[in-house]
Amino acid sequence: MTSSLLHDSLAALACLILALALEKAKPRHVYVLKETLYEHSYPHKENTVPSWSVPVYSLLGPLVLFVSYHLVRPWRLPRWEAMRLVVGLCLAYFLTGAITNCLKLPVGRPRPNFVRVCWPNGTMVFEQEDQWGGYPVCDPSVGDGDLEEIRKSWPSGHSSLSAAGLGYASWFALGQFRSFSHSASEGRQWGFLLALLPSFGAVAVAVTRVLDYWHFPSDALTGLAIGFLTSFWVYRLLYPPLTHPRCELSWDMLQAAEAREERQQLSRAAERDPQWGTSRSEPQP
Repeated sequence: MTSSLLHDSLAALACLILALALEKAKPRHVYVLKETLYEHSYPHKENTVPSWSVPVYSLLGPLVLFVSYHLVRPWRLPRWEAMRLVVGLCLAYFLTGAITNCLKLPVGRPRPNFVRVCWPNGTMVFEQEDQWGGYPVCDPSVGDGDLEEIRKSWPSGHSSLSAAGLGYASWFALGQFRSFSHSASEGRQWGFLLALLPSFGAVAVAVTRVLDYWHFPSDALTGLAIGFLTSFWVYRLLYPPLTHPRCELSWDMLQAAEAREERQQLSRAAERDPQWGTSRSEPQP
């Protein structure tokens, strides 16, 4: 268990390093058609959801939720199991960040507010210009940070990271409530809606990115897809399908429970027939 947890932690750390390294890289300088510039001429507005707040609500938020659940629940998870749950969250989050940056940089899609940020005085300048378009040359007054950010539209990082962290929390909650399990008790509808609340938050963040003119709808939808799919894939590495009768248990805890039940059955059989256990071990003629 310790070795496996260490390997999972190293994988999450590698994804974090990759995501941070790609965050410092420069996006590709793409050719822009003049006839499409109207699509990139939206106002430059402030972010409704600041970038610094994304890891607060989408990473620390689920972390606090998991710790609180571990402490409040009548029976607590083993310490190594709780740690693996947190490591899985980090792996899903950092892997999503790395995938997002791997796509942003080579695509280099201009944001909807590209024209307003690149040419604040309205004078458009191109390199290698022809009758159809060219490579934009932004005004010297534009900072280096803005020059890079306005070429990172697809996919949306806010959307993908929000879906990764909050989506992971939703998958875990759906499993704990056994919303899709045939062995679930009454009230699964309430558990289903409650489990989806974090994912609704991720969708709301994606909507703000479009309304603030920082992303196109396709950017936000792609980001949500990356985050939800990555978090679900990591969740399924640790937990059985949501339709499993005991989907609230991880794979390791499920195997331990099945082994314990088998030993109890053998013990009860031996109590009913004292010679049953010895007869199984005697060599057959």
